[in-house]
Amino acid sequence: MADMDDLPTLEQDDQLAEPLRRVSYEAGMMLGLEATRDEQAYHRRRLTRHQYWLQGFGTLAGLNVSMSPESHADANENTRVRLHVSPGIAIDGLGREVMLHETYCIDLRQWLDAQTEASLLEGYDGGPGHLWLKVTIRHKDCALARQPVLARKLNLSTDAVQPSRTADSVQLELIPERPPTEDNRYQPWASHVPVTDTLPVLSSEEDATLQAATAASAAAGAQLALHARLLHALDGNGLSTRNLADELESGARLLLARIRLEVSQPDDIIVNPERIQINNLVRPFIATASQLAWLHRQ
Repeated sequence: MADMDDLPTLEQDDQLAEPLRRVSYEAGMMLGLEATRDEQAYHRRRLTRHQYWLQGFGTLAGLNVSMSPESHADANENTRVRLHVSPGIAIDGLGREVMLHETYCIDLRQWLDAQTEASLLEGYDGGPGHLWLKVTIRHKDCALARQPVLARKLNLSTDAVQPSRTADSVQLELIPERPPTEDNRYQPWASHVPVTDTLPVLSSEEDATLQAATAASAAAGAQLALHARLLHALDGNGLSTRNLADELESGARLLLARIRLEVSQPDDIIVNPERIQINNLVRPFIATASQLAWLHRQ
């Protein structure tokens, strides 16, 4: 689960069906801490919901996962390999902006040595002898600038302090996981059930409208068929997410890349760039209006 400092934000951002409220200002009204927090939450959550429902989730630009060095003379020799994530921007699985302003890296050998064999088995495929890892990113609150506050209990052994600022930060994770089986269903929202490829039952009027659109243009028919499926996309749980209490982090994570290591056993791993493959194109991307306009001009 998440750290306690991050858990309240995860719980709040996961409530996509909760009606928002803002402060109603009136002359002479006394406003306290709760009102200030409601005002911040209102504007922040309106933005994240806009990004979640209208933009979707995925990479906008950058965040390329690579390794250094990219090659080695002897594939059977252990060598130092670092995984790098380049600067970039994306929207995570709960509609929050994630931005890296500098390159982040991790020593793969040190990371593997710190893992238990049981955790590595989650990504081990014994048939071809592959260890699969995934690189993910999500938004994370970062508490900073602690300042003294009024103590809530008597005789505290230390001075009471609380963070005076909450900075937007990110959490990068390397997770052992075998790739899931191929799923061709359309998933516009990360924390909701994917939209099925099967058309819902249409009325005679709706079916006639769809057939007319298809006859006029195959593209128009396909778009209208998608809209017909989206009409029923939230029939199960409505606007509520499918994330359970212990899955809040999982729902927020955004996949960046899958890494395949050629290994004989998960407890005997040779770290060598000749045995490592990185696939950045398995991640979801967000197509912006400017990107679509550029593609149209080509």
